[in-house]
Amino acid sequence: MEKRVTVLMPNGRRQNVTVTANMTLLEILEISCKKHGFDSEEHCLKFHNKPVSLTQQFRFSGLPNNCVLEMEPTERRRPATNVVVCIQLIDGAREQGEFAPSATVWEVVQQLHASNVRNYDSPVIIYMRSEVIGKNNMEQTTLKSLGILEGRAMMRLIDKKPEDLKKQANVYKPQETKAKSRDEDDQPGTSRSAIGSSGAANNGGGGGFALTSNMLKSLKRKDPEDSKEDEKSSSNHPEAKAMVTEPEPPKYDWGSGSGYLMQHQSNQMQLNDPDESPEAVPPAVNVIGPRHAILFSLDETKKSDNELPDSFFDLTVQDLKMVLRDLKRTSTGDEDAPLLTAKLRELERQKTMLSKLNQYKDCVLRIQFPDRYVLQGIFKPHESLAKVEEFVREFLANTTEEFHLFTIPPKKILPSNETLLELNLVPNAVVHFGYLTDSLNAENHRFLQEKFIKELTSEEGAHYAVQKYRLTRGVTVGAS
Repeated sequence: MEKRVTVLMPNGRRQNVTVTANMTLLEILEISCKKHGFDSEEHCLKFHNKPVSLTQQFRFSGLPNNCVLEMEPTERRRPATNVVVCIQLIDGAREQGEFAPSATVWEVVQQLHASNVRNYDSPVIIYMRSEVIGKNNMEQTTLKSLGILEGRAMMRLIDKKPEDLKKQANVYKPQETKAKSRDEDDQPGTSRSAIGSSGAANNGGGGGFALTSNMLKSLKRKDPEDSKEDEKSSSNHPEAKAMVTEPEPPKYDWGSGSGYLMQHQSNQMQLNDPDESPEAVPPAVNVIGPRHAILFSLDETKKSDNELPDSFFDLTVQDLKMVLRDLKRTSTGDEDAPLLTAKLRELERQKTMLSKLNQYKDCVLRIQFPDRYVLQGIFKPHESLAKVEEFVREFLANTTEEFHLFTIPPKKILPSNETLLELNLVPNAVVHFGYLTDSLNAENHRFLQEKFIKELTSEEGAHYAVQKYRLTRGVTVGAS
């Protein structure tokens, strides 16, 4: 398709100029000035009353086809300054020099790479997307015609035949679209974006694991014919039917976050009443103070975790479903969420706090010390952090030393005057203990009194105590 622009001359006439993609705006100005007898060095072009750069090629100028340009006189004559031109060879070697805009391309090549160009059968200079092929064209092409009027410019010098330049390498060919199979349509809770995001996360060196084809196949629903055969076989074997109908319970809730909250632990553990299941022996719980205070050590927990068999870490179908569900949720993100003002964000935060206050009547806090001892207590959401500090001070070996509580990562020191609900510590959270004097925070330092350390409870017992407290409180509230 032929492209052209219309230039409004200072004398009121219009000049139509046929342009190509590689033509510079300076050439359009020179053609118009030549036909009407104006000096191109004393005029400029404007589009919608805004000056345009004469060094740009028409393809990169952003001007539409059949646009109207205004030619106006400049306040002073356009100065002629030298430009710095750098030529790069195929092997990456570069040479640069200073030239006048009226210099030809061949003069630039001879001055910078005269020894190399002798061995070229068909030398080609490439600037932007303009190609100057052969010695004759280089002698007729000036830097000014390429739009190089000031500043710096980079060119490439290669040895290629003109017919080879028309070949395009690395052409992308889109794959043929395949009809969706029935198994892909029946895949529960999965999406292409979710699976793609998981692959990108694994390739980028992030955490997690790679989703293999065998894992995805295990998540797909079975064919209806296969399900009928399974029903027939299960009807003949009642025991097998019971095994098929019961889903394999997940070992971990992959949907829960890994921050300060401990909701996944409370969701995972099912509390059994000792009266209903006499075979299950509840763990021993040693309450060492007010607010159902319990003390346990993370080192003891680590020893017990090492005794787990390797089969415990095998992924199940339920685990993979939860992973894919989270990947789909992560890929969606907040892209569709509307933009909120500061007042609306504050309103949403207050709504969240009210919903938490209505849902949770108690807050379980765990205070972790540098020596890996953890103190657990139960508080009200509306209580301030100062109450927690008073609770911790009762168990310290040095009750006179000043300390602070903080969360990680990143380290954020919690203010004492704010409530647990405002600090986002509801319904449960882990905070860390530290003295204001750094020398007292060594691991070999004794933080808690010896009499409390002798009454340790296991971490399983700490979970059991929380579950028992919440279950008892739920029954009491329901009866009242």
